[in-house]
Amino acid sequence: MENFKLYCEIASHLITLLGVPVAIYAYLQEKSKERREREYGTYNALDDKYIEFLNLCLENSDLDIYHVAKKGDNEYTPDQKERETIIFEILISILERAFLMYRDQNSKVKREQWEGWNGYMEDWLKRENFQRAWEELGYQWEVNFENHMNEIHKKVKAAANNVQNDHPA
Repeated sequence: MENFKLYCEIASHLITLLGVPVAIYAYLQEKSKERREREYGTYNALDDKYIEFLNLCLENSDLDIYHVAKKGDNEYTPDQKERETIIFEILISILERAFLMYRDQNSKVKREQWEGWNGYMEDWLKRENFQRAWEELGYQWEVNFENHMNEIHKKVKAAANNVQNDHPA
């Protein structure tokens, strides 16, 4: 009976010694899984908003609001100009959300997403019609986002001026 009691105590200690690291490992795995799910949830929520924007582009194909610019001059009616500005306001709101969700993040997924969205902001700010909308609407956003977009805007305008100065008409 003494031996049985000793074996039980040893087994109890072994289970504790092995169980604690296994429990810590399981806890860390669960936390990692939760973090990945949050990251993908963030991605999916923003992706859904962007898909809604693309649907607006389809529904308003008479406007130059898709990321591939239309060729030629676009003479718009007042209604078309208003719709374009409203749709660009929706896009700016999506860009703001991306800024708030991805900028200054530590995870690799979020850093990569930020690089893509930041490039997208730059591409949009190269478009004259988007620049006009930004200038009209650019003072109602989260201050850090607004500053970031204004920096990109200045950089894009300076680059355009340099190109024009290098190649006079």
